[in-house]
Amino acid sequence: MSTRSHYLKKANTCADASKTARDPAERVALLQVSQCFILLADYVAARQEHGTAHRGDEQRAMPPDS
Repeated sequence: MSTRSHYLKKANTCADASKTARDPAERVALLQVSQCFILLADYVAARQEHGTAHRGDEQRAMPPDS
């Protein structure tokens, strides 16, 4: 399963959970988390398309601590 698919699955899980939540505030919170997972999935997909989805690049580019 790709990282994008993984995040979209989590988004669906949150959206499904919001359908059974009795508290309106909890429902809203679950839908907001779902939306965050969708945005994250889109971000990951865009980085993979451009070939910039390499973990640890930030750490490798930084000089070691003295």
